[in-house]
Amino acid sequence: MLQPARWVVVASLALFTVASMLPSSAWAQNGNKHNRRKALMASRPYAPVQYGGRGTPNPADVTAVTQAYKLLAQADHDYDGHRAKAMKHLSQAGRVLGVMLKGDGRNPNQQQVSSDELLKQAQTMLQKMGASGVSGNRHTRAMTHVQNAMSELNTALSIK
Repeated sequence: MLQPARWVVVASLALFTVASMLPSSAWAQNGNKHNRRKALMASRPYAPVQYGGRGTPNPADVTAVTQAYKLLAQADHDYDGHRAKAMKHLSQAGRVLGVMLKGDGRNPNQQQVSSDELLKQAQTMLQKMGASGVSGNRHTRAMTHVQNAMSELNTALSIK
């Protein structure tokens, strides 16, 4: 048989456990499903979640996508939107890899030859990423976006 002091401890632990499992009062106040979920998640202890899925991305993939994006941001804007589409695909690849890529550089005074050279450097960097032989779910998902970006770069370089 438990002593009275232990009964108090056991009862308070049981009450605390039940109370912590119940949703917060914000649950009853918010009729919207999205708001209820946010309220429920806010009442739970913080657990860091890795952005973009499980596992860590390959650092070489992250570097290649980031550098290619920076090169495209430095290039001129006269490629009928194909450079911007390639940047969007690289941004999506970066998101898969857990990197947020933003920005759209403006360099209107750049010569066409130097702008083409920047696009070719980015294309070469992305081709090396594809030929790296790395496997994994993140790499495979990122490579679909990289392939789309390379296709847009080919189209952009064909425009004169």
